Amino acid sequence: MKKKPNVEELLAKAKQPSKDAMRLHPFYRGKLETSLKCRIKDFNDFAIWYTPGVAAPCKDIAAHPDKVFEHTNKGNFVAFGLFPDTKFL
Repeated sequence: MKKKPNVEELLAKAKQPSKDAMRLHPFYRGKLETSLKCRIKDFNDFAIWYTPGVAAPCKDIAAHPDKVFEHTNKGNFVAFGLFPDTKFL
């Protein structure tokens, strides 16, 4: 049978994520990373995804704002700050 943790052990466990965050945030310098989803092997490929190729999807988004999710990774992001009451954090 497991021993029930005492108050000091519970407090130490509750404080551990903050300690880990202070160690890991400087190490990783953030949480997100940008990497390629497609291969870019030469200037022709580069031109498709960047200038001048990127202008076509940008213009399409300007004309049809609902296409932002089709042309970009906007739908891949999660909103933080959904809990204004910090007792949940």
